[in-house]
Amino acid sequence: MVSRVLFAVAPAWALGQIFRVPVVKRERSFEDWSASIRSTSGRVHRLSSDGHAVEIDDFQNAAYYGEIHVGTPGQKELVIFDTGSSNLWVPNKNPEGATKNLYDHTKSTSYVADGKVFQIQYGSGPVAGFLSADDVAIGDLQLKNYSFAEINDMSGLGQSYTASPFDGILGMGWGSIAQDGCVAPMAALVASGQLPEPVFAFYLGNMKPGELVFGGVDSSHYTGSFTYVPLSAETYWQVELDGLKVGSTAISSSAPNAIVDSGTSLLVGPQADVEGIAKKLGAVFQQGLYIADCSKTLPSVTFTLGGKDFSLTVEDMTLQKQGSQCLLGLQAANMPLFILGDVFMRKYYVKFDWGQKRIGVAVAAASSMKVAPIVV
Repeated sequence: MVSRVLFAVAPAWALGQIFRVPVVKRERSFEDWSASIRSTSGRVHRLSSDGHAVEIDDFQNAAYYGEIHVGTPGQKELVIFDTGSSNLWVPNKNPEGATKNLYDHTKSTSYVADGKVFQIQYGSGPVAGFLSADDVAIGDLQLKNYSFAEINDMSGLGQSYTASPFDGILGMGWGSIAQDGCVAPMAALVASGQLPEPVFAFYLGNMKPGELVFGGVDSSHYTGSFTYVPLSAETYWQVELDGLKVGSTAISSSAPNAIVDSGTSLLVGPQADVEGIAKKLGAVFQQGLYIADCSKTLPSVTFTLGGKDFSLTVEDMTLQKQGSQCLLGLQAANMPLFILGDVFMRKYYVKFDWGQKRIGVAVAAASSMKVAPIVV
């Protein structure tokens, strides 16, 4: 498993053969980000005319979630579309202090009982329940008699789950990391024959709706062409990390690989690597966060994938700004790889090619970050 920061869709609709999900930005303070990162860190394990698009909501630029329906008639669930896991789970009871969209199998005519115990481990603790099978609708895509988990113990997610608007998680990783013998959702979609191509692509909006496309890409959401990078493992969407630098200075990295993960909010990497980046940026570590003086001209951070450089400016990496202080979406963890989370995916449009076991990366259209100042 891989460490991550978790935090997905307003009502989705079908447009021809396209399935979309919107993204909305809500502001949060330095203090809010600090609390969220501390509570959720430590998890290791997120338009063409021929696709299906789902609109995605954005919770504080920390989680992207979309609407699915489970059962007959369909019961609404808001799920994070998470490329760093491979199971679908939804709650059947509310956590203490919050009200979620609950799945009630007694109200579904297509429910099939299973009852096998299900558990998935997060850095902060387990999420547990039992397996069931029912029909699942993702926009106009249908999975019949699909096995998923009903969750009645979500204590492992802590306050970050209670305070967030999403209900469950729909994993979009490979079957090798699916828990308890379940078929990975994307594997089931590919096998169903409903997709024009065995691919999906994310556009993570910044202060505006975004979308997830199944079976194709949305050409209005990227510029230029894709750089394709073959996977180095079929677990997470993992590729080789060819190089890391700040400005023109190479950072000696201990990470041979990187994971592109829609379920992780930040850029997360090995302790020494992240400290090296922070030092070059003059960023200071305060209460679990890196803060840079963005009144200065600071160099970009560049990840080399597939022989091509993908750079992030300090503005791209800034989550919040207060005066000249910029809170960076950068976190160190005890791990041997980099996680390129939502900070990276807002700048770059990523095509996840299931069929050819690769990712395609292109510059996202209108990707410049709009960082809202904190009003005191």
